[in-house]
Amino acid sequence: MKHKLLGIFVFIFLAHCINLYIEKKPEPERKTYEIKDEITGKTHIFYKKPNLKKNVMFYCLNDEEHKVIWIDWHPNQTPEYTYQVDSYDNYSQKTWWEQHYGYRIAP
Repeated sequence: MKHKLLGIFVFIFLAHCINLYIEKKPEPERKTYEIKDEITGKTHIFYKKPNLKKNVMFYCLNDEEHKVIWIDWHPNQTPEYTYQVDSYDNYSQKTWWEQHYGYRIAP
């Protein structure tokens, strides 16, 4: 009786392990966006696409740090907008006025 019960538990455990192995689904690929900095010409890769005038705390995959992205819109021109990327540390040291209305980003 004990051996039959042990055999059933082992069978259930092995079936469970095989089921977990078979049903493992691949992780979906995350879409990335490449943004070229207007000032330095360097390309940064982000998971999210910026769509406002100022985007704070985007994680850059190249530099592995948080960045602030400023977007300059140029209506009816090509390109329609350009990007300026700055480090979050530099952004956090600016005054309230500079954080909300812009500042010159040194290369």
